[in-house]
Amino acid sequence: MDDQKSLEAQLLGDMGYEDPRKAAQPQVQYQELSAEQIAILQQQRAAKGQPPYTEEEIAELKADFIERQRTQAMQAAMAAQAEAQKAAAAALLAEPEDYSQPERKPQHEALPQVDASALLEEPAPEPERKVVFNQEDLQAAKMSAAKRASESLKEIPAQTAEQQKRAREEMALLRVQQQEELAAKGFTLSIILTVLGVLAGACTILFSAGSYPDPDNIPGVFKFFDTCYLLLGLAMVGLAITIVLRVRQVKGLTSFVFALNAIIMLIPGIVSLLSEKKNASGGGIVCAGYVLSMILSIVVVFIMSTSDKIGAHYKKSEIMYD
Repeated sequence: MDDQKSLEAQLLGDMGYEDPRKAAQPQVQYQELSAEQIAILQQQRAAKGQPPYTEEEIAELKADFIERQRTQAMQAAMAAQAEAQKAAAAALLAEPEDYSQPERKPQHEALPQVDASALLEEPAPEPERKVVFNQEDLQAAKMSAAKRASESLKEIPAQTAEQQKRAREEMALLRVQQQEELAAKGFTLSIILTVLGVLAGACTILFSAGSYPDPDNIPGVFKFFDTCYLLLGLAMVGLAITIVLRVRQVKGLTSFVFALNAIIMLIPGIVSLLSEKKNASGGGIVCAGYVLSMILSIVVVFIMSTSDKIGAHYKKSEIMYD
């Protein structure tokens, strides 16, 4: 028991804290700022657009430089003293019980040398910290979130037959309303298409009625196609009216007739125009009728084939739902 107390006394005596600043410190020869270092500082100051250091400022820099060395040396000495005390405590714990501690002798350790050039350098910036996610943890988090979402959907109570029926009725009503709104816009567009179709038919009739420079010597093929243009023009005017009237049975025929007119107006209509009719009386009006007939026919066919509004306009009275 007494040996145990003796061991504790030895431990406490060795591990007691001693302020290294109270111990006798050996004299250390500190470095002073050299002329080269002062010149470097002057150049750095000039690069920043600042006036050079005065004699008083240089003296303060020298004093601060020495003080920084003294502080760093003191910190190194305190760290060395702490390490020595830890080493002594560890060695004492490893000693046998009958070990008698030798008499302590004062140690005269020289302070570690300080690199004066390092004191002039700016502290290095701390490395940027980047957050790195473990891919396995990320995948596990995604799977957990998906599982919770799936479980939350399962918690939704099942709808009754009556609720499902009401939901279907509401959806059907919403579809009807949307279709009615689209059909209303289609009716406005159908009026525009009717006007364009009638104008295209009139231009085709105008082109077919165009005169020739020599009426007595008209080639038979030109007479035949003039008759075709006249009939197409009349048909286009009649079919254009059916667009606004929403005659579903002739919708396909209307698109076909306008497309056929654009094709035969191109060939052989261009031949008749360039070789004969443009040189006759009123040739300018005939040319304008030819161009408008082709353009308007293409516009009518394109809109009737691609517009959802026109489609809803034609289906307005026969909307079917599940």
